[in-house]
Amino acid sequence: MKTILASSLLTIALILSSCTVAYFPGEINTPAFHESNEFKGGISYGTSGTNLQLGYSYYKNLAAIGSVSYLSTKGNEPQFQRSWEFGLGYFNKLHKKSNVYYEVYGGFDISETRTSYEDQEFTAGPGYENARYYRIFIQPDLSFTFDAIDLVFALKLSYFRFSIYEHHSEPNPKLPRAIGFEPAFTFRIGSDNIKFKTQVGFSYVNKLSGSDFNYKEGFIYFGLAFGF
Repeated sequence: MKTILASSLLTIALILSSCTVAYFPGEINTPAFHESNEFKGGISYGTSGTNLQLGYSYYKNLAAIGSVSYLSTKGNEPQFQRSWEFGLGYFNKLHKKSNVYYEVYGGFDISETRTSYEDQEFTAGPGYENARYYRIFIQPDLSFTFDAIDLVFALKLSYFRFSIYEHHSEPNPKLPRAIGFEPAFTFRIGSDNIKFKTQVGFSYVNKLSGSDFNYKEGFIYFGLAFGF
């Protein structure tokens, strides 16, 4: 019985490990501005590879954010992901006497992914999934500041539109359209100018039309944040 159970679990693990992916959720950019003329950024590594983020509060309570995400791995299950993001938003205190701030950003990103796997013992031949798409997003977040610690709760709502989609199981797949829902929690600790950071969250994507596509449901990142 133990042998059968172990074999079953191994089979499931191998099948899951060979799953292709069309969407890797990147780190959500949450600069948590407090005043104008602040410059914030960061670098991290996690689910979507390496993420570089920048932000600047350029006029009163207005700000701009930008991100680049890149992943490239080799081997039996190579993965490639590249994404650019840009957004504009508004920030302010939630209440004059509190240390709680809120931000709301709107923007877009352009992404490309290529994932595949070679023929293995528990797969019916090799597989692949390739995509190119853009997203339009709205992103509110709420930040709490306690001396050296920042806590940020963010929610990213997205609309996906694919310009390229290919999957080994479909000879002529229809281009997908979808909406996405991504809540995330960010923890930062350190000095005013540099902090260690980590972000965890999950992604839920609902197809509106076209072919189904695979995506990473959970994401986690570790890195450094800086600001001045």
